[in-house]
Amino acid sequence: KAYVKFKNLKTEELYCTYGKNADETDCKPPPAGAATDDRYDPSVLTKCVCTAGTECATTIGDAGVASVASTILVRIAMGTLLERFGPSNVQSGLMVFGAIWVAASAGITAPWNYTLIRFFIGAVGAAFVTNQFWCSLMFAPNVVGTANATAGGWGNLGGGVTQVFMSLVLFQPFVDAGMEADTAWRVSMLVPAVLFLICAAGLKLLCWDTPTQRRYSVAETGKTQGASMWDYVEVLKDVRVVVMIMQY
Repeated sequence: KAYVKFKNLKTEELYCTYGKNADETDCKPPPAGAATDDRYDPSVLTKCVCTAGTECATTIGDAGVASVASTILVRIAMGTLLERFGPSNVQSGLMVFGAIWVAASAGITAPWNYTLIRFFIGAVGAAFVTNQFWCSLMFAPNVVGTANATAGGWGNLGGGVTQVFMSLVLFQPFVDAGMEADTAWRVSMLVPAVLFLICAAGLKLLCWDTPTQRRYSVAETGKTQGASMWDYVEVLKDVRVVVMIMQY
């Protein structure tokens, strides 16, 4: 049933030789006088079929949910973490954490560890919060909006560029060099892990939290007390914050 709607994108051939039934639960039987009696054509299937109903599609869907879930959880915690440890420390820590799990992804062997690793890598998506917080500290009010928008947009662009980079710059050249496809994609995953560590080192050693101080203090934003979980309760009292949360 999972293959009934399958169409090979390269050849445009269908798995169902004579099309599918009206209810799309099976392939149509061969008509009278047909050249072949086989209603199915498994030769058109690719090595990995992830159409609806396959275990592959379920695994990818579950992993996507896990990734988004961890991103949400860590983003919620980022407010307190940023005020307590400062943006450069938090961002470099996220990069190191991400490097560990990106490197670990090279050893994926089963659906469960694929989903688990996607969960931990998803936490790095909270780097966006540091991005916006840090921009607000580093830029004056008359340009901070432009800075936030530019940095946020550049970050989203990176997601698309990564797809191209991983396949065309890493995976395909490794295959062309003689690696098996299964080995090539695993080796490819080690490259971004190394880049994560380089970024983490640069953030920790070279970056200041504010234009005037190497490390952030809550006094920079006018607060007299350190960060606490109660801060979340306070901000949620403002209906505008709730509206922005729902909008986002």
